[in-house]
Amino acid sequence: MATTFFRRLAKATPPSFTDAFGGQPKAGFAGFRFSAIAAVAGGISSYYYFSESNLVHLDQINEETGPKVALKSDKWIGFKLQDTARVSHNTQLFRFSFDPTSKLGLDVASCILTRAPLGQDAEGKTKYVIRPYTPISDPDAKGYFDLLIKVYPEGKMSQHFASLKPGDVVEVKGPIEKLRYSPNMKKHIGMIAGGTGITPMLQVIEAILKKPDDNTQVSLLYANVSPDDILQKAYLVLVKIL
Repeated sequence: MATTFFRRLAKATPPSFTDAFGGQPKAGFAGFRFSAIAAVAGGISSYYYFSESNLVHLDQINEETGPKVALKSDKWIGFKLQDTARVSHNTQLFRFSFDPTSKLGLDVASCILTRAPLGQDAEGKTKYVIRPYTPISDPDAKGYFDLLIKVYPEGKMSQHFASLKPGDVVEVKGPIEKLRYSPNMKKHIGMIAGGTGITPMLQVIEAILKKPDDNTQVSLLYANVSPDDILQKAYLVLVKIL
């Protein structure tokens, strides 16, 4: 069923990926306003060297303090790829799964770090390439998270993602906080994004749309190489019209 679902998603032009994944769109789009001067920046790419490798291990958090969380900020956790879908000529959507009773543990707005093995160093130790990505799925979703990734011809990590098959594991650590967003923290938020840099912007926009009493205005400047590279086009057009 997951494969059929993703194939339908790849062919569809939904108002948002969240809605296509079965989420409920927020009513009252007419009240959606955009403005401010706070930018949500992208992550920094670099190489790190680690040796430990862990499959999904969930924090067992008492119900009195909150739900179980899949992420760990101090340990690499393996998440299994559930399925993929092609979104544009060079961009793919990846869904990773974990315990369906748990949340990922991501705040708005924050990202995760992913890593993949990249040969060995002079001492015979495994080298890793690490890249930050911002999930586009609802932070409150349980049991899964989605990454929207542009696959570059020379991209070490994006090529690794493109080679993955359902059931393969990617190691993840986080969250890495960018902007601790809370409703109405600013009257107006200004956003500048390019390509898949739209993902942290979408995270904040979706958070605003989910709260009927959030009156935050947002202005978004979004640049792409060509019209075919515009991600979430239908969703962005819908928001602008309404």
